[in-house]
Amino acid sequence: MRLPDLAHHMSVSERHLRHLLTEDAGLPPKSFARIARLRDALSCGRVRSGRLAQLAATTGYYDQSHMTAEFCSMMGVPPGAFFAGRLPAPQPC
Repeated sequence: MRLPDLAHHMSVSERHLRHLLTEDAGLPPKSFARIARLRDALSCGRVRSGRLAQLAATTGYYDQSHMTAEFCSMMGVPPGAFFAGRLPAPQPC
């Protein structure tokens, strides 16, 4: 659900809802949504590389390249490598 729709459904302003989400979750709504969408993709389990476009479509990404870029940004490897078990080397925080 889009943020303006959620705010309308909850009878609060969009600005107030952004403030509440940022304060309670510690992240702005867009970052929270990115993490939630990636978690959805990860919960689908192992995926054959030919199914990445379908995974992107079912988890709310615009297209496979959008999912791949966001996956690389957040996980450090492309989705095909991740699902094949080729994980990035651990790094200190």
